[in-house]
Amino acid sequence: MEHAYCYNPADMDTNQKQKSQFWVGMMVSLICLVAIFFFIEPAEILAALETARWGYLGLTAVGIILFLLIRAVRWRFMLNNDISLANTFHIQNIGYLVNNFLPLRLGDVAQAVLIGSVPPVTISRGLSTVVVTRILDMLFMVVLLPFTLASVETLPIQVQETALFIGALTSVAVVILVIAANQRPLARRLATAVFSRIGRLNTETWVQRIDDLLAGLSSLTSLKSGLILLVTTILTWLPIIAAYYFGLLAVNLTPTPAMAGFVVCAAALSVAAPSSPGQIGVFHAGVIFALTTILGQPEGPAASFAFLYHAINLTTTTLFGIVGLLATGATFRHVIDATRQFANRTENKPESLS
Repeated sequence: MEHAYCYNPADMDTNQKQKSQFWVGMMVSLICLVAIFFFIEPAEILAALETARWGYLGLTAVGIILFLLIRAVRWRFMLNNDISLANTFHIQNIGYLVNNFLPLRLGDVAQAVLIGSVPPVTISRGLSTVVVTRILDMLFMVVLLPFTLASVETLPIQVQETALFIGALTSVAVVILVIAANQRPLARRLATAVFSRIGRLNTETWVQRIDDLLAGLSSLTSLKSGLILLVTTILTWLPIIAAYYFGLLAVNLTPTPAMAGFVVCAAALSVAAPSSPGQIGVFHAGVIFALTTILGQPEGPAASFAFLYHAINLTTTTLFGIVGLLATGATFRHVIDATRQFANRTENKPESLS
């Protein structure tokens, strides 16, 4: 039996907002690419590519694969090991595949929707853990950044001190989150008291979002699980630092582990900006800026590294995403339709997440 479509103004508002975000991201990516080729001669990039040592790029790909595997292990732990590692691994990689080709980081939502279809995990639980993994990764980058900056002798002391101060604030924020996760009823009351004083804000919805976030941090509520999560987060990113290290060697630079770590941090912070699918442009600009302006490396090899690494990462995650689709029996179209349906429903009715 067919159902008549009912016009909903909220749907139009949501679509318009998504289109605006898409075009802003595309514009930012375009500006970054134009700036790169305005300041760096393409001939310099090609010259660096011609002398690249391709054997090291294989090690770069191995580092990316290890990153995907350990990240899946960490995510499964956050889900209390309720589903198999294979399922977690494939669903995670499908999310990366979606992010590679669609805007607005829909791959993150796709991960939550897909993992929520595997009992006993729910979409709300999957979404909260996806958000928390992103937060943990960003916190790790911000904490790592001061230590890598300390090795950059060309930076003014004021910059180094500012970075250390940010690292200290981040550490305090982590402690506060852990305490709040252990005291969720108190955190809900405090959040209610704060949000109720803000006009035109849906207090119940935002309190629920805070509670969902703290629920995702349930793995930090014991010393043992917290240590496991800390170790797995470090182990997750060590292969990526190694991948950057070997990639820098491939373009005939002479990196140090601290230098590779700093570029990883710069890349992670840069892709937080609006961009096209796959973080084209913003990733390259962030990496090149870190290598040339901060670390004083030559422009040609720096740019060639950015393009080579991005290409390897995009290819690797895409291939593993396709394997994930085949292994789970899902189709790309089904994943996109289910993700967009959930995203639109959440945008129009946030309380549905509760």
